[in-house]
Amino acid sequence: MRRVSSVKDAVGRKRRPERVLLEHVAALCGVEPQYEDVFGERHEVDDAVLKALLESLGFSAATRDDLVQTLETLQARAFRHGVEPVQVVPVGTAPIAVVLSCPESLERARYRWRLRREDGWETQGEGRIDALQGVDEREGPGGRLCRRLLYVHEPVGCGYHDLEVFLGTGPSEMAARQRLIVVPRQAYVPESLAGEKKAWGLTAQLYGIRSERNWGIGSFSDLRALIDWAADVGAGFVGTNPLWLLFPEDPSKVSPYGPSSRRFLQPWYVDVEAIPEFWESEEGRRWFGQDRIRRAWEAARRTALVDYDTVWSIQREALEKLYAHFRKHHLEKDSERAQSFRRFVENGGKDLQSYGVFHALDAHFRRSDPSLWGWPLWPGAYHDPASSAVAAFAAEHGEAVTFFLYVAWNAWEQLSACGRRSWERGLAVGLYGDLPVGVDPAGLDTWLAPSLFALKTRIGAPPDDFNPKGQEWGVCPFLPQALKDAAYEPFIAMLRANMRDFGALRIDHVMGLMRQFWIPAGLDARHGAYVRYPFEDLLGLVLLESERNRCLVVGEDLGTVPDRVRAAMEESRLFGCRLCFFERLKDGSFPPPENYPPFSVASFSTHDLPTLEGFWQGQDLRVRESLDLFPSEDVREKMLLGRKADQKALRALLSAWGYEEEESDATGVPDDENRTHRRAAAVYRYLAASGSKLLAVSLEDLCGVADQVNVPGTVTEHPNWRRKLPWDMETLKTHSRVQAILSAVTEKRPRES
Repeated sequence: MRRVSSVKDAVGRKRRPERVLLEHVAALCGVEPQYEDVFGERHEVDDAVLKALLESLGFSAATRDDLVQTLETLQARAFRHGVEPVQVVPVGTAPIAVVLSCPESLERARYRWRLRREDGWETQGEGRIDALQGVDEREGPGGRLCRRLLYVHEPVGCGYHDLEVFLGTGPSEMAARQRLIVVPRQAYVPESLAGEKKAWGLTAQLYGIRSERNWGIGSFSDLRALIDWAADVGAGFVGTNPLWLLFPEDPSKVSPYGPSSRRFLQPWYVDVEAIPEFWESEEGRRWFGQDRIRRAWEAARRTALVDYDTVWSIQREALEKLYAHFRKHHLEKDSERAQSFRRFVENGGKDLQSYGVFHALDAHFRRSDPSLWGWPLWPGAYHDPASSAVAAFAAEHGEAVTFFLYVAWNAWEQLSACGRRSWERGLAVGLYGDLPVGVDPAGLDTWLAPSLFALKTRIGAPPDDFNPKGQEWGVCPFLPQALKDAAYEPFIAMLRANMRDFGALRIDHVMGLMRQFWIPAGLDARHGAYVRYPFEDLLGLVLLESERNRCLVVGEDLGTVPDRVRAAMEESRLFGCRLCFFERLKDGSFPPPENYPPFSVASFSTHDLPTLEGFWQGQDLRVRESLDLFPSEDVREKMLLGRKADQKALRALLSAWGYEEEESDATGVPDDENRTHRRAAAVYRYLAASGSKLLAVSLEDLCGVADQVNVPGTVTEHPNWRRKLPWDMETLKTHSRVQAILSAVTEKRPRES
């Protein structure tokens, strides 16, 4: 990666003709040949990186002839016959312009169109093609092609509509279809946050919750208990880490931000004892009472880190026994519960059935060879879900497939019960979910539709203050054009799954709706480039599904975010994220609370940054040093000095919020418990007084945890996504530190606000 001091230097110096052509093609394909990092430095992307990303987008780029051919392909795509597969327009757009593309031979012919609205109402029109307004034209292999504008003047409300266009008459008539999606201009915001109203909530890493009944990992029943406690203390929402499918057959893959799928749930959150079959099955109860089983799960409960291998091993064994009971006493007798299961399977359609087949295949191949991790390592005949080999396997292993569908059903049943519970208990917002930015390239989503993803690319971020070496997140992105060709259906399905049981959804790395930092697989984050997405379209779909699902949307907008994204978020009523950890005035001091914008979620930190106690103790900096995550001694010294300045600035601020600095604060005397409680309460009293409509209080801060949940740039070097809370739910409710913080929050955000 070459650095240039300014845009002028990059453009003004003499450019190689090959580079000029490469940049031109890259820009047309949505790949940005240069970018500016968080430090304000401009980077010119290497030729090899640009070519690799063009290849990932489906374009040949190895030679000059390849690049010229790609230009031809792009031009031909713009003039493909008929209409684009999808168009997204804001509600109130009148008239709606539809671009028609047709060969010269049809220009004097007639056209007709029919619009079928989502509610079944239809309207239509017709005319001569050459009477339509021209846009442009070009010469193609079969003659001249032209593009013209067809205007639909009928008012069309928000929703998913179908437009059909017919060009010519008789046997030569051409038919084309467009999914016309009309979207609102703003996201849904509940009445509970109207005007000056505010709310606060608890955020948790569900796996880390301890309770008297779980089996060594937080469960959906623990989530339900957390909802009840939140309601009791006046909270308005409960937020969790992403709960989406990981790799049950490989419990070492634990990052919730590297999912196998963003539409199906991870089964180890299922509370086995909450499944009706657990209490119906005498055999299941006998199994549970075995000394071997009880010793295993009791040991798993005591560990400081989640023992995923043991936890899933026990759960898997239990679920298999419950399924055997379900099959014999429900499926074979067509009970009411069996009918409910069959409705779930039917409603889930082909993709749900494939979910079961995928996991049956995964278990099958791992039993024969544990190194066969992920579908790309399976025999080639099983790479295509529609292949005859997959169909034969599914037929032969029907019970295994149905078992995994049974597990998926129980997961959705339990999460849906949590969603309903949040409304029954009157939470102002409800459950607050989290949508990761990408998926694992060896997971379910990519197996179902590999053509939708850039499988040889990883998403990440260029270097910044906290990650000087940049980040590569191990997940692959949607292909922008493939999404459009599919009329955005995969994106819409993902949003619906993430909003179905939630009152709010956090979109991780919301800038990804406009551009994502792609890194060719095998390279590090210094060798990447930004790739553009159809921002207005994707944002519009978020707004439409937000309104339909009555789901507030939070965009994680930390770091270097283009002004265009921030402006669009403000106009659309998407909530941003405001961290006390980052908020500063120009002189380095912390801002007054009213500086926090209303449409935002205030919090002290996030899972990728230090907790409140970690910040004060400098624990995160010690961990970074031990893991060699500082690129140089100068950077380390700079961050140490910066932390001391930040602590001093926060002490100065908190003197007005219930925490008076004591002499021991500046002399290195260890904090006593009372002082840390008062300091934490003062921080949250300040945040509760902020202008942000939402305030997130993390369970890690309530418990005084010093270690952060995840250290970016590490995988196995640090126990990411494994650490449990030090206290169980029962202790949480009564501990003095928790009471101090919650009292401070409710002082500024009482229940009736």
